Amino acid sequence: MAEAKIVLSHSRESGIVAIASGERYPWAHTALAESGFQRDDEGVWHLSTDGTQSTVVDLVTCAKRHRTSVHTSSHRFIGDAATSRACCPVSDTPQLRSHPAWQEDLIPWIWDSGELGRALQSNRIPYAATLTDAVHGTTLLFIERPGRQLDYLVGAFSPEGLEGGYGDPHAASSCRPPPGAAQALTDRYLPSYEQAVHARQTVAIAAVLGDIRCEHDTWQAMNASGRYSDATR
Repeated sequence: MAEAKIVLSHSRESGIVAIASGERYPWAHTALAESGFQRDDEGVWHLSTDGTQSTVVDLVTCAKRHRTSVHTSSHRFIGDAATSRACCPVSDTPQLRSHPAWQEDLIPWIWDSGELGRALQSNRIPYAATLTDAVHGTTLLFIERPGRQLDYLVGAFSPEGLEGGYGDPHAASSCRPPPGAAQALTDRYLPSYEQAVHARQTVAIAAVLGDIRCEHDTWQAMNASGRYSDATR
């Protein structure tokens, strides 16, 4: 991964936006600040449309001084993409998650047996968007599909009270929402996710009941013999 990198994309509401990444991402932050960009609470740097052309040129020049590369994304801004492809089933606007140099806080909590889980294991995902299912409160993760232009992946975080994360055979498989078809989440992914959660809960309950039954059988055997497990009366 590049030591310091700036990715520029276009936001419907904010115009040109930038996200910094790389092991030396503070260098990118410095270049953006010196070039007139302003950072919001989610880690996105914004530039108004006024004077955009000259300021972007200045950014490229400034970035070179700070050993930072500047790239233009082939994707639209991740927040806009998440809104357009997943607006039907979610309760609020997407929240950006920026991971400029690490993503370890994502991998253990993603409950996925499909492509999204594999992508997080093998690719750097410097930013993503989270959404909340309005019906069940499920938190979804929306990322750009690595190596594919204009394509995205959606998966979910682990349900509350259950563990397992990526690789759990009971987890639902992430989906690729097609353009203009947000109902793909409502009609296909979310129902399959709820079914997977039910199956996982059933297995967990069966395991607990099995432990209780084993303990009960052991106690009955000791009670009938009149001795504890160490043979004392």
